[in-house]
Amino acid sequence: MTAIVPADWLTGTSNISRPLVTGTLTGLVMGDLKTGIIMGATIELAFMGAITIGASRPPDVIAGGILGTAFAIATGKGAGFAITLAFPVAALYLIIDNLLTILILPIFLRRGDKYADEGDSKHLNRMNWYGFITVKSLPRALFVGLAFYLGGPVMTRLLNMIPDFVQNGINVAAGIMPALGFALLLQMILKKNVAIYFVLGFALYSYLKIPILGISIFAACLMYIILHLESRIDANGKGDLPGGDDNEF
Repeated sequence: MTAIVPADWLTGTSNISRPLVTGTLTGLVMGDLKTGIIMGATIELAFMGAITIGASRPPDVIAGGILGTAFAIATGKGAGFAITLAFPVAALYLIIDNLLTILILPIFLRRGDKYADEGDSKHLNRMNWYGFITVKSLPRALFVGLAFYLGGPVMTRLLNMIPDFVQNGINVAAGIMPALGFALLLQMILKKNVAIYFVLGFALYSYLKIPILGISIFAACLMYIILHLESRIDANGKGDLPGGDDNEF
């Protein structure tokens, strides 16, 4: 599964690499689908703002999401342990992935450029697959598989040695991390012209007690109305509403 999930980037952006998906699949493989969904959703909240922007690369959500969920299910620990483990694992594999990208991937890129200049699409396509398997797929699968194989019993023993007050602190920190992930997401997407919609959604949920599904349906309808009005305005040119006359005056 870890070897296939990075194919997210081969088909555009299907988001199959996100913790919500990988956690669910991990739970399905390990025979505990419910816990997998819960762990995946919790880790997804923490990693919600972890997206690649330009040269800035976040921790590896694939390794962190899969291993965090797998260890949480194997050890019987809760979401706090899943998040606490997911972040250092994700940060560690980011270092490995950067090294592979810097040292190995350019080999396939240079050969791909050569085949592109020659018009050899067959070998160019092979370079894309070789680079994906060698740099993005196989190393990540080996890392996750080996870490889980060696780390399960070790993690269990280490957790049993941790005092209760430390584990309580971990659970408190785990409650903060999803809020931090959501704050990072808002920092990137929240603009003045859309902030009012966030406030509206918060008010509908907090004061009117409308369920999340109801708010989502309301937001979808509102979005459709806004897009429909904008398309009509654009179709009439220069922001004029239907029925307007440029020669009124």
